[in-house]
Amino acid sequence: MKLLVLHAWLKGNLGDVLQLSVLLRALRELGPSALDLAGYPAQPAAETGEVLALADRYLPDRFPRSWSLAPAAVGRAVFEPWWRKRRRSLFSRYDAIVCAPGPYLADYDARAVSALSDITIAADLGLPVILSSHSIGPLRSDGIAAVGRASVRVARERATYRYLCDQQQQVVPSADLAFLYPYPRAAAPAPIDGPYRLVFLRGNNLRAARLRVTGGALFDDATMIADASAGQLVLATSDHGRDARFLERVSRALGLTWIPCRSVADLTQLVGGSSGVVSDRYHPAICAAVLGKPAHVLSNREPHKMHGLKDLLADHTLAELQELARAGLRTVQDALRGVR
Repeated sequence: MKLLVLHAWLKGNLGDVLQLSVLLRALRELGPSALDLAGYPAQPAAETGEVLALADRYLPDRFPRSWSLAPAAVGRAVFEPWWRKRRRSLFSRYDAIVCAPGPYLADYDARAVSALSDITIAADLGLPVILSSHSIGPLRSDGIAAVGRASVRVARERATYRYLCDQQQQVVPSADLAFLYPYPRAAAPAPIDGPYRLVFLRGNNLRAARLRVTGGALFDDATMIADASAGQLVLATSDHGRDARFLERVSRALGLTWIPCRSVADLTQLVGGSSGVVSDRYHPAICAAVLGKPAHVLSNREPHKMHGLKDLLADHTLAELQELARAGLRTVQDALRGVR
């Protein structure tokens, strides 16, 4: 059995490392003769070495960002035939296609148009297409139709599960695969003296000029992000490449310490030494939950994803979340066991 895992995002986001590592290890258990990974960029970030080591080959896969910006008629006439020819040639070498975990199947994501096309192309070739662990939607009707062509749809939170059920699609409820990652227990002390609480902030979610600290609490204009508590607030990110410049600016303006995380070990050490996490990034909150730290989830521009995570953490124990994630992963494995 030859497997191709598509749409890997390897620019250095540690959340992608966490969930994709769990998926690839589970696929390895099936004993495929080939387990290849296609993703972006052509030269993956150093933080993703763990993921690359789990695949037989890495295939750089530059998605056509301009496709998402083109009028629909141009997309159908120009981009789609070109993309279909390339993908048919690639997909014909494999026995099944697995879409890497993530939130990219949504109209607001530039990757969606090519990723949705991939589902249709692979299905037309008669290949099983597995949506392994996703936040999905909102999508237009043609996008929903493409998702319906997948062999298996695993929703990583209830918001996606309900959305697809409302669209009359069969879907498996699950939780993010990062709940199953074997987080290292930090041997070294945390890099902060004294008690601290972490605030993970995306560079594209909040405006630096609106942030302020008053009475030890962090506010976005009039909205409190993190209340005052014992110890200091420390800024952090699980995606250094995207957020570092923003956090450097906020750190200088507000007089807060900020700590970069460049590996899963860094993230584990920093979260493990904290009194808790406030985050508008998805996976730091999962890391906190696994390590037994309180996690407060902030909203961002991906509503299914963040609202779904907030509900999961509020309504389930860690053991329940891990069993949900295992059930989703077993569904993926079971769907591939008979593939030859």
